[in-house]
Amino acid sequence: MVWFIFALLAAFLDATYYALTKKILKDVNPYVLGSGTFLTGSVILLIISLVIGIPKIGSGFYFAVLATVLLNIISVIIYYKALTITDLSLAIPMLAFTPIFLIFTSSIMLGEFPTVFGIIGILLIVIGSYVLNLGRKKGLLEPFKGFLKNKGMMLMLLVAFLFSIASNYDKLVLKNSDSFFGSAIAGLLMGIFFLVLSLIKKQKIIVAYKKNFFSFILLTGLTAVGTVLINFALLEQIVPYVNALKRISILFSVLYGGLMFKEKDMKKRLVGALIMLAGVVLIIVL
Repeated sequence: MVWFIFALLAAFLDATYYALTKKILKDVNPYVLGSGTFLTGSVILLIISLVIGIPKIGSGFYFAVLATVLLNIISVIIYYKALTITDLSLAIPMLAFTPIFLIFTSSIMLGEFPTVFGIIGILLIVIGSYVLNLGRKKGLLEPFKGFLKNKGMMLMLLVAFLFSIASNYDKLVLKNSDSFFGSAIAGLLMGIFFLVLSLIKKQKIIVAYKKNFFSFILLTGLTAVGTVLINFALLEQIVPYVNALKRISILFSVLYGGLMFKEKDMKKRLVGALIMLAGVVLIIVL
């Protein structure tokens, strides 16, 4: 099960990317950050494509690229906003709902059907979400009230849904190109968009690039390698399973939240994240 290894490594890189992004966003405009990481990452992938050879482009390539670029641009803007207004260990676990949404979106868009026993995993993820938001106040409805009051968590849930649609288009991009070229073009378009947005917002782009050069390079590397690993996994397995395993990044993110940002209530949040993770695993196994 090589895809399992690829997805697991991508999960760790994904969590590391989110943790570093939250830290860097304190000093860097999110649009400048997006332009720097996506443009640099696309250049790296394009160079690899030139070395190994440009793949044959399928008829569905262009629409799939445009669709995933649009969805990911919206998602990136939303999750940048979410990471600036809420704890990392509360925001990222909301992405656990992506494989739940994928059960439906992948069956409609790609005809990929996960096991019916995935409903058990869904219930565990919901329970994990409950535990994650369980405060010190009494009352069974307290976590749900907390969720409705936490704008960052609500935004990340929206991101999870958008990712569930974009992931299917990502696989269509792969089917109509390869693991490098399609992602390179998508990243290039996203990078250009954020660069133009940064210019419109009159951001000091060059200054930000120079000041955060090494941070940008690190984020770029995490993005590029993680993207390729997930692409390899997607070529071997259906989208819901690959994306579900990638949600192991939730566990890493909770740990990062406690270690890097000294976020409180980590024991409670870790238990919730582990329950959600158990649900994700069940979706894969059953």
